[in-house]
Amino acid sequence: MFVGEAPGRQEDAEGRPFVGAAGRLLGELLALTGLRRDRVYITNVVKSRPTDRTDGSNRAPHPEEVAACAPWLDQQLAIIQPRLIVTLGAYALNTFLPGKKVSKVHGRVFRSNGHTILPLFHPAAALYGLRREILHRDFRRVQEVFAEIGLRQ
Repeated sequence: MFVGEAPGRQEDAEGRPFVGAAGRLLGELLALTGLRRDRVYITNVVKSRPTDRTDGSNRAPHPEEVAACAPWLDQQLAIIQPRLIVTLGAYALNTFLPGKKVSKVHGRVFRSNGHTILPLFHPAAALYGLRREILHRDFRRVQEVFAEIGLRQ
């Protein structure tokens, strides 16, 4: 299971996560790991697009929005029962591992509440300056973690 922050404009319009520019990059990164998008479950912590009321632009989710959407994420986890949760970015990371900073823990495996969690940078970070090599290296960790926990692709 890959968990991001919240839908952007295009995701909100299409009703599917990661279909914009960050989604295209996510597809490339999944391919790098040997995964196909149609073989993994992708979701977001917040289920509707948080926007700025003044200009309608995307904004970070507020804590009350994250809390309001938590039951849906909990239900997804109960249904999917993922063996590995890959958090994409700070908001997803803090949902599963509060207080951790993605810049400090990306690519490291954690266990929490019965889940194996692999924090990674959000693909959008590469659209705003993060070197793609970092994302490539982190996504290669997905393959390694699969082997460590006995998952096949």
